[in-house]
Amino acid sequence: MTAPFYSCLVVAVLLLLRWPAPSLGSARVARTITVDQGGGGDYRTVQSAVDAVPDGNTHWVKIHVKQGSYREKVTISSQKGFILLEGDGSSSTDINFDLHADVSETPGITPITGHQRANLTDTEISPTYKSATFTVHSDNFVARNIAFKNTYKGALPAIALLIDGDKGAFYDCAFHGYQDTLSDLAGRHYFRHCFVVGAVDFIFGYGKSIYEDCTLMSNMPASSQQPGWVTAHGRAADRSAAFVFKGGVITGSGRQYLGRAWNDQAAVVFYRVKMDGVIVPQGWDKWNSTQDVSHVSFTEVGCSGQGSRIAGRVPWERRMNYAEVQRFVDIRFIDDGWLSNQP
Repeated sequence: MTAPFYSCLVVAVLLLLRWPAPSLGSARVARTITVDQGGGGDYRTVQSAVDAVPDGNTHWVKIHVKQGSYREKVTISSQKGFILLEGDGSSSTDINFDLHADVSETPGITPITGHQRANLTDTEISPTYKSATFTVHSDNFVARNIAFKNTYKGALPAIALLIDGDKGAFYDCAFHGYQDTLSDLAGRHYFRHCFVVGAVDFIFGYGKSIYEDCTLMSNMPASSQQPGWVTAHGRAADRSAAFVFKGGVITGSGRQYLGRAWNDQAAVVFYRVKMDGVIVPQGWDKWNSTQDVSHVSFTEVGCSGQGSRIAGRVPWERRMNYAEVQRFVDIRFIDDGWLSNQP
């Protein structure tokens, strides 16, 4: 794919994302804070608006970020729940930074067991997590119509957004990066009409999430001999966790595996996803050549497009029929009522 065509495709996708996806919730917003870097709002930076939300907050607070490109590193602590972050569109409002992992500290992210995950902080597990432009540690978080970007240009881990809080939802959002773009680290999450661009493990973590009608775009160089990986999932404390992709499309440049197993309990489902020719025939990969994949659950059901041909798939891909996959694609897989309690 040529660079001009790739750029036009990105623009076309972002224009489509400007059509809003309705939230599944109807909760009332108690307070609105406006961020305008030009000085026309309550605050000039997103972090200062987040800091204005009181610890222990239990009422929905909207942080409306006016059109613009906000260069800052933002963290929402675990004490600041019930935040709705809203932009003026993912093609016109973004939060960006360019931090990356120090390769001298970590060559990547090493798979870990559930026991290890429960007894280590994110930073102790891997310094990669410190690279995130936007970090959400709180439960009950919603974002819509905004983009998160890690603008680092090299081939090192560089996260655009990390979420390890529970009950997070994203509507019409965009996530831009190259390696480790979106860290869906832990908790239950819902992504609808979102756009995720990257090349290596660009959606990774231990999350239990549904991605509905999302566009996953590879920016792997066409000249690269090594394919990338769209996903890198693992299971830790929650043995029912999985990444579920329902509808949407995989497109872009270069070549991609659908995913590689971050640990021996990894689970990823692609259901009725259109897969362009960027997907390699094998479809899936191990983390290393000696990995035991007998308990890995990677599956595709009802997918279409040139990349969906399963004749060349790895023999350990799990075969599911439509009935078996329904428990994953049903919204109740992640939702016990929390989505309807969001704004």
